[in-house]
Amino acid sequence: MVLSFRMMLMRKTLLLLCLPLLLWNCTDVVELDLPEQEPLLVVNSLFTPDSAWTVDVSASQNALSTEPYEQVQHATVAVYQGNKLLFNMDHAGNGKYKAADVLPQAMEHYTLKVTAPGFPACEATGFAPALPAISSLRVTRASAPKDPNMPEAEVTFILTDAPNVQNYYYISAYFPDTAHTGEAYKFYLNLDMQAPFEEEFTMGALYFFSDKLIDGKATTLKLRYELPQKGTPLYLNIAQISPDYYLYAQTLARYSVDNFMTTPGPVHNNIKNGLGIFAGYNTTTYLIQY
Repeated sequence: MVLSFRMMLMRKTLLLLCLPLLLWNCTDVVELDLPEQEPLLVVNSLFTPDSAWTVDVSASQNALSTEPYEQVQHATVAVYQGNKLLFNMDHAGNGKYKAADVLPQAMEHYTLKVTAPGFPACEATGFAPALPAISSLRVTRASAPKDPNMPEAEVTFILTDAPNVQNYYYISAYFPDTAHTGEAYKFYLNLDMQAPFEEEFTMGALYFFSDKLIDGKATTLKLRYELPQKGTPLYLNIAQISPDYYLYAQTLARYSVDNFMTTPGPVHNNIKNGLGIFAGYNTTTYLIQY
């Protein structure tokens, strides 16, 4: 009886050892044949009343492609107001289109139309909002900094939010600096928002928030940052942005490759028959000298 049990055990063990070989021999390699997708124009333009119009035009590609994006060199890029053509943009090279002598106007709705050989025509409508209503801005040395060895500044200002409409904002702060190569760049600061002021998300050095806590109110807001070296000029940007800009930045931050805790998803797109973003913003900049 013991011998029979051992024989059965050996047979089962031999079967388990041979099973992977049997499965391997039965495996077929299947090539994944994805259908070709029609390429679309990828159009990106974040515009503001204090800068000339600029539009970047490239071509979409397969999600599995490892090739660099193709910049579209022979597009027709036109800006309309209603049905009226305002101007065509000039190609400045590498898929960048510009209208050097024309500035967007706040609260004006524009339609961007882009065509190029081999692509379906696409268009989008967007606007730059009014400047944020900021008053009584002052800067003081903060008491009780997080690190006693790192002095902080506290910025206080009143933001008056327009009622009966959803409004969106971002804040950033930087000072000019020079790299070891001699190249000038902007050094952006980490900002510490004070209650009831809370950023809803960040993208790079921009701190985004909506008016959900301050809708239609004049609210005193505070933020802190570590003081740069004495005598360094610091620039504080407070911008009001369009809903499309906010949704684009929100989804881009949410599905960023750096955010490994989130399942990838689509980034907000307002380009009809294409991909990308056409949205405006309007910034008030304060020079702070310490």
